[in-house]
Amino acid sequence: MSTTGRRPAAQQHAQDDRAVELWGRVINGFEVTNRRIHDAIDEEFSLTAAETQVLLSLHRQPGHRAPMARLAQAASFSTGGFTKLADKLTHRGYVIRAACADDRRVTFLEFTPEGRELADRLTALTARINHAAFIDVLGEQRAALVADAMTELFRANAPSAD
Repeated sequence: MSTTGRRPAAQQHAQDDRAVELWGRVINGFEVTNRRIHDAIDEEFSLTAAETQVLLSLHRQPGHRAPMARLAQAASFSTGGFTKLADKLTHRGYVIRAACADDRRVTFLEFTPEGRELADRLTALTARINHAAFIDVLGEQRAALVADAMTELFRANAPSAD
């Protein structure tokens, strides 16, 4: 039997093991670091990871306001799942819904004064923890490389918005 164009089984097995091991190391590093960050946020603010993601994303938007559909897509939520999350944040007094004057199909999410103050404090805490658990560990340059690589993976593997 010819092995022309095919790798020997042992070599293929070693490459398969390496591929699995590489991704496992990425996941292990991400999970332990992410848990450290979210444990500190939960302890300080009693927010879930999803709530945190939305509040931090909204905090980075111009005018601290964005269409709910855009926030849902950025957080990889279905529109229904995001609506439930927005309801929870609204009920807690952190955000309000605002209609778009130009397009009745668009609803914006924006901070209440209490939500804005919370988001400012949340951003500051998250930045401190990210420095201690991520940037200071890897250094600014390597942390940026990791972030760029993960952005590339997100773009390549996220479901299309079609």
